[in-house]
Amino acid sequence: MQADNDSTGVTAPTVSHMSVMVRSNAIVVLALIAVVVFLHWAQAVLIPITFSVFLSYSLKPIVNWLERKTKLPKAVGAAATLAIILGAVGWGLNSLQPEALDVLDIVPRATEKFSIAIRGNPRAPAGAVEKMKKAATEIEKAANTATMTTTTTTTRTTPAPPLRPAPDISTFKVRDYVLMGSASLIAGMGQLVVVIALVYFLLVAGDSFRRTLIRISGDTLTKKKITVLILDEVDMQIQRYLLVQIVSSALLALLAWVAFAWIGLDNALFWACLGGMLHLIPYAGPTALVLATALVAYVQFDTLQPVAMVVGVTLALVGVIGFLLVPWLTQRIGRINAVIVFVALLFWGWLWGVWGLLLGVPIVMAIKAVCERVEDLRPISEFLGYEEKPVRAPSQGADASA
Repeated sequence: MQADNDSTGVTAPTVSHMSVMVRSNAIVVLALIAVVVFLHWAQAVLIPITFSVFLSYSLKPIVNWLERKTKLPKAVGAAATLAIILGAVGWGLNSLQPEALDVLDIVPRATEKFSIAIRGNPRAPAGAVEKMKKAATEIEKAANTATMTTTTTTTRTTPAPPLRPAPDISTFKVRDYVLMGSASLIAGMGQLVVVIALVYFLLVAGDSFRRTLIRISGDTLTKKKITVLILDEVDMQIQRYLLVQIVSSALLALLAWVAFAWIGLDNALFWACLGGMLHLIPYAGPTALVLATALVAYVQFDTLQPVAMVVGVTLALVGVIGFLLVPWLTQRIGRINAVIVFVALLFWGWLWGVWGLLLGVPIVMAIKAVCERVEDLRPISEFLGYEEKPVRAPSQGADASA
């Protein structure tokens, strides 16, 4: 009587069912690997497109406001918005140019100070570094003596092959590094032009892409509504995330400027602005800011107290704003688990480098917004999401006793 059903009436999985499940899971894994390989291979194209899309999301409210209030066409409003932003960035860079040139003087001073610290006082007794250098020299002499003895023994039995002139690698060719830097600069400028042009076209297009996606999303009204909800959610999440990043970066730069100027750090405004820009790169940017300010303070000051003050202030600002406030706000506005955010930054940073650190969190927000509205993908949204702990309702026993 009992062939395929158990006592509960549930059909037991057969061998064919298990093989189909294993095959489908293998196909899913291979598809994910193919997607990752494609994202890495096409990063030169995908990074400018993704960055342009996110910038257009952030600038779209300004263009819509200009069109609504001043009756300007989208083409004029988009051009005016980009011109104002680029002009403000150019003015800021030009204003910081003298301080940036002064920063270049830190390199020779840092080299000289580190050399003195390593060599130490010649009249002082030999320290640990000198002893290590002396031991390394003695080991090298012993190794050379053993090599020469082995070579002499070998030459008595077999003739040595003709010696070839060794390539001259001692010359430091600055021209090669200058050419490499110039090529990277030209490539970066080309990418910047592409991003600006693409952002302009996206702003001018307005809601045409949105209407196209809604039209091709499905034949039923329900599917069209789901597409509208997904697009609205992605729009809101990205705008909120960018707002948090801009406000927190400005706050960090302002507080750092005040603190550095009070301590007496040279070019305080430059380092504060640099800290605000580095803050846009999660985790890696604030860490680089701490190391840079520590190095600058060590080169400038002769005593340990101001160096410790600069490092302590930078660590406090970075810790409170970069490692506590921003992750908490990102978790709240995006409803994404903080662990998922950190893992996503690791993955996208490994895949796309610095650009992956910049774009990783908005990409995860967009993925979560899509998965929330699609029934089959809802478990992925629950895995990525962050849910607040529900308030425990009073038990019936407590009510009865009350």
